[in-house]
Amino acid sequence: MNDFPATRETALRRLSEFVQTAAADYARTRNFVTPGHAGVSRLSAALRHRLVSEEEVLAAVLAEYRFTAVEKFVQEVVWRTYWKGWLEQHPGVWEDYVRQSTTLEPVPPSGGVMDRFTEELEATGYLHNHARMWWAAWWCHQHRLPWAAGARFFYDRLIDADAASNTLGWRWVAGLQTAGKAYLARRDNLAKYWTDHGPLDGLDEAVQARIPAETADRSRVPLPEYPEAPPHGEGRVVLLGHAEDLSIETTALGKVRPVGVGLIGPVGAHDREAKRAWQTAAMTDTAARWSQHYGIPTDRLDRWEAVGDWLAQVGCGKVVLMAPFTGPEADGWRPVRAALPAAGIEVIECRRAWDTRLFPAARAGFFPFWQKTRADFLSPDR
Repeated sequence: MNDFPATRETALRRLSEFVQTAAADYARTRNFVTPGHAGVSRLSAALRHRLVSEEEVLAAVLAEYRFTAVEKFVQEVVWRTYWKGWLEQHPGVWEDYVRQSTTLEPVPPSGGVMDRFTEELEATGYLHNHARMWWAAWWCHQHRLPWAAGARFFYDRLIDADAASNTLGWRWVAGLQTAGKAYLARRDNLAKYWTDHGPLDGLDEAVQARIPAETADRSRVPLPEYPEAPPHGEGRVVLLGHAEDLSIETTALGKVRPVGVGLIGPVGAHDREAKRAWQTAAMTDTAARWSQHYGIPTDRLDRWEAVGDWLAQVGCGKVVLMAPFTGPEADGWRPVRAALPAAGIEVIECRRAWDTRLFPAARAGFFPFWQKTRADFLSPDR
């Protein structure tokens, strides 16, 4: 897993290396699929689980470069926030994916080009974003397979699998996210951007887009209001962590002095080997860091359903956590959350200031979002 850091220390080291060696060339190199993926940061898994935060990454890059020199990289980091904010406001789209993704489909043999990407995904838990787009287009349009089954195939394998980015990216390729606009894999595009492609066998150049019927409820719901941290003088609390934010000690929650600390997961019942190995390493690192930071052992919980019994054992009636985002973690937390008040447990859900500030702008497409938020990343001297 050296190529995709699974501890906070190695992620920060990779960030420093990227800033020094590749950040300035990112706009030029990011679309090229090369062995080792040196043209991108390889921090996507660390960012997805917040071993490092978006703010930390952008602060490191913008401390070394003028904004205009690295704007494309800033954009790509902020895409992650945009997708999350959009899905938070359209949970019906996630519910539609969950309904549709219960039926799995076997991967059709390509006889060549796409087999190599499938093999890389299975072996490493990673694909370059451009390769993901090609593979998804091949699945949706050439083989006319259900987009949600393909999205589930990726989610079970990708070490950086994110409910928002994965679901909405697949919907965009399929032609659902932006009405009438689908993505097709073309030979000339692969030949240009895949540096060691070889023969492009198994790719139908004449394929046309097959846009499925929309079945999701795309109604927008209000964003919940969460504090950045519990009120000062909150008394005895326990701190509950999960796989969506593995560096809470760097947030306002770092000042909490809990009587118990718990860490849930990983909880993906269908996660494949490479993904499970990465998550296990990241969770082990997190538990050790939190134990040191908070001065008490971090208890490991294997599922959300174990929270109630754990809280009873700790003997504290107030639990603080970062609110999970729309996706599997929120689905696991929701019934537990609903049952805790009856057991006399007060729940305080928090959210990073970054998300609270940027999510409300994610109401339409990315570029309107970017126009509203771009100034957040410009300091007066840049």
